[in-house]
Amino acid sequence: MLSIIDVKDFIDLDQETVSTVRQAMGLPTDDSIALAQQLLASESGLAVLHHMYRDLIASAEIDRQTKSGLELRQAYAHFSRKYPLPHILTEGI
Repeated sequence: MLSIIDVKDFIDLDQETVSTVRQAMGLPTDDSIALAQQLLASESGLAVLHHMYRDLIASAEIDRQTKSGLELRQAYAHFSRKYPLPHILTEGI
């Protein structure tokens, strides 16, 4: 039987991304892992994950949670390097 850690390692998720999805969506860890995996599978999903990180960072700053905000910024910096924000084409607009 696979553990949650085995599943996360298999799908190349890090704890910070799972935690971000869990906090942003209010889901249990298992569901957060499944959702994060789905979001990583598409460009629009990657954009959603970027927004989740940014929203949580903004929230931490508003609430003056300096330590939390710094940790989120570091996690987002790592996530952004690993999964750059996809370029969305806006042809014909």
